[in-house]
Amino acid sequence: MRHDAGHLVIDPVFASVAHRDEDSDCLISIDVDDCDCGPCIVGRGPIPIYATISIELVAGKTRISQRLTPNEARKMAKTLLNYATVVDTVSEIDKVDLT
Repeated sequence: MRHDAGHLVIDPVFASVAHRDEDSDCLISIDVDDCDCGPCIVGRGPIPIYATISIELVAGKTRISQRLTPNEARKMAKTLLNYATVVDTVSEIDKVDLT
């Protein structure tokens, strides 16, 4: 839905990063950025641990990683909950015979 009520664009503080994986998969992963392993520390750079939420979308061998600030994550979460309510409501109305 492209109506403003059904569309959200977040211009995040942090840039998205694309990765190429060895294995193909299809998933969405959401994590608190709390890993203290070497690669995660290097990848995080100057961003403090526990300061962001990491979202990864994997399609095939392509993985897109996006860090969100807590405010960005809350905005996305609120919007997703609202959209889910709309979809549930509309699907229930669709079941009713209005003729």
